[in-house]
Amino acid sequence: MKNKKYLATLLVVAGSCSPTAFAGSWLLGFSPANTVAPGSYSAIAGTGGQWSSVGDPPRDNFTPFLAHAGIRTGLTDSWDIGYRLATIALPYSSVGPSLGAEIDVKHRLTDIGNPWQVAVLAGVGYAYLDIQDQSKNAWSPGVDMIISHQIASGYTTFADLRYVYTEIPSANGGANASHFQAFGPGVGIKINLKENISITPEIGVFNFNGSIANQTANGIGIQYGAVLGFVF
Repeated sequence: MKNKKYLATLLVVAGSCSPTAFAGSWLLGFSPANTVAPGSYSAIAGTGGQWSSVGDPPRDNFTPFLAHAGIRTGLTDSWDIGYRLATIALPYSSVGPSLGAEIDVKHRLTDIGNPWQVAVLAGVGYAYLDIQDQSKNAWSPGVDMIISHQIASGYTTFADLRYVYTEIPSANGGANASHFQAFGPGVGIKINLKENISITPEIGVFNFNGSIANQTANGIGIQYGAVLGFVF
């Protein structure tokens, strides 16, 4: 909707970590493969949660609330760029979750009028993590492949495959001793409520593995959520 301003705010609340619990980092993209048109903007805001089972023996952890917000703008007919606020955390009690930022670019590989759309996305996140009361910088590069299909007017389903790697280069032992990886698929549907307003629920299953101070904790996690989307 032209000549109107939108304001999106985000409050991230993550549960406390047990020694083998993953506290919460958004891995869902909440987006089909289509890109934002040049000169236009889209914004999303919503929430969800995560369940994980990590460690040996495995220990379950449930984070019921993870808020999320982001904004995108078109660069060309098939490229756009996005910025979102996210949580970056590792599955250890000595690492506290932290509010960080992520920037990414998406490239649509198919024609704009094709009912099947394919896109690739690459981005990087940055945040400070509190490790044993010391603040350390963390980097999180990641890639995503998205396939979407318009099943009816106003309804677009999508599936994506995401990989994210988080490292803490300033921790003792460097990134080799303190890092985390997440890999897995997600599925969702974008439902248009109005011409410029939509709702997008998504759920994903991810494999977790990592190390801090050379202590490993591997497992799985399930994330779910829904966001409202606005185009202007």
